[in-house]
Amino acid sequence: MPTTTALSVQLFQATSALAAHPQVTVTVPSGYKIVGGGAVDNWGDGAGNLLTAAYPQGPNTWFAAGKDHEVSSPATLTGYALAIHDPHNEWDVTIQSSTSGPDAHPTAVATLPQGYVLTGGGAFVDWTGAGNLLTASFPNAALSWEASSKDHDISDPAAITAYVIGIRHRAGTVRLAQTVIQVTGANQQHPTATACLGAEWTLCGGGAVDNWDGDGNLLTATYPEGSCWTAAGKDQIHASPATITAYAIGLRVI
Repeated sequence: MPTTTALSVQLFQATSALAAHPQVTVTVPSGYKIVGGGAVDNWGDGAGNLLTAAYPQGPNTWFAAGKDHEVSSPATLTGYALAIHDPHNEWDVTIQSSTSGPDAHPTAVATLPQGYVLTGGGAFVDWTGAGNLLTASFPNAALSWEASSKDHDISDPAAITAYVIGIRHRAGTVRLAQTVIQVTGANQQHPTATACLGAEWTLCGGGAVDNWDGDGNLLTATYPEGSCWTAAGKDQIHASPATITAYAIGLRVI
């Protein structure tokens, strides 16, 4: 069997139709395995459309969803999947998940088994009423991923599921180094932040935390841009400035 000497990670993306509750699935070709992903809710100039999901449904499928809230505001949604090219099945990629109980502001943490390197993760809010909206999906430790959300103005307790993706070389003959770069943006009603990797790193995933207080500021984007990861959020109905933190996760063979 051939031995890997470099990582080949490719970006795949798809955009939904215009909808009040847009959703999109990104499927990667045979020979690729998803290691990270994200989404952008293209809410434009309306009242706002906000993320409710961006997560791996399996090794070859990434799913993203959003919704308007209180005020009609249809939007399109773009989903992004980063996938390693592994035609010889040299890499073992695992997806672990953990689901919270219903809560107005639920949080869940998913953890990898020892021996894996964290590459990315995601979140899914299982809302059923007025809506519960993503506020965080990010690497909170070396082997774990945290997801959080909140209802907004209207009570709607929901469960949230966090997903963490990890990788290891099956034969153990290729070792990986990992880096996580985080950058926090300015305090704004529509905050943004971008974290970028150095040239020696391959972007494999990323995350975002909207550092809200007050009425709340909610995620609208967590996605790759070249060797960088960008996060964005917005307040909804009521002014509620916040900062946002973007996380870029990089790998390299050592």
